[in-house]
Amino acid sequence: MIKILFPFLVLTLFTIPVVDAVPLSDMTGLKFTFPVKTDDRSFTIDVTANSQIQNFHFDKNERSITFDITSSIENNILEMVIPKSLISGDFRFYLDDAELFPKLNQGKHALLITTQFSGIGEHKIKLQGTTYLDIFDISEKIIYETSTGIIDKIESNPSTNSLIFLLNDTNKNAGQLSIKLSDDIITPFENNEFIVIVDGIDTDYSIEDDMLNIQFNSNSKKITIIGTYVIPEFYEIAPLILASSFIVLIVLRKHKKLFI
Repeated sequence: MIKILFPFLVLTLFTIPVVDAVPLSDMTGLKFTFPVKTDDRSFTIDVTANSQIQNFHFDKNERSITFDITSSIENNILEMVIPKSLISGDFRFYLDDAELFPKLNQGKHALLITTQFSGIGEHKIKLQGTTYLDIFDISEKIIYETSTGIIDKIESNPSTNSLIFLLNDTNKNAGQLSIKLSDDIITPFENNEFIVIVDGIDTDYSIEDDMLNIQFNSNSKKITIIGTYVIPEFYEIAPLILASSFIVLIVLRKHKKLFI
């Protein structure tokens, strides 16, 4: 079984060379720490395993983490802790391109993943989420209408309390975006106002019958609404049960001879 600890777009693929493993207490396993720096933010991904881990890759476009494993034993176990503010959402986990279904334990800020698999030799592990840097696709949760153009995607960024509307195909016409307001979606500042930005420029708006109306130009691409709260993609699940990591260490203890 696998436990993963995650919580949401990196345009570059980055590779970190083999990381020196630090043995855990009483040589129960190896702990690997992989630094990730993307879009001026820094994160750390911790992995504990009874095998060697190398060739770590993080791809912000795919919202994925990939690394290679070299194992000298048949029964392998791995535990990973991933910041949910780096990638999150609905996860899929693969071993050598075959989908695995690890055990996930979600905390407020991180996801713990624990998995167990068989096979001596080299393996490729891939973990893929659906969000990057706290940004969630909530297109199906917002009631809106637009007089022209198409809304390609509606994103939520809880870290900045903002809604982001990506606009396309305006047919060279200016138009209006109207959003149904609700405290479950976004709440205003204390003065009962929002900040509205169209393509990086502060923009006026109006509110009529709980509809927030925003004018945009024929070439507008991005509309951002900022308040004091914005809907996340999913609500917080029970706090992370840290005791699960001790269970992993107990299992790893059985393989201590591997590291002697």
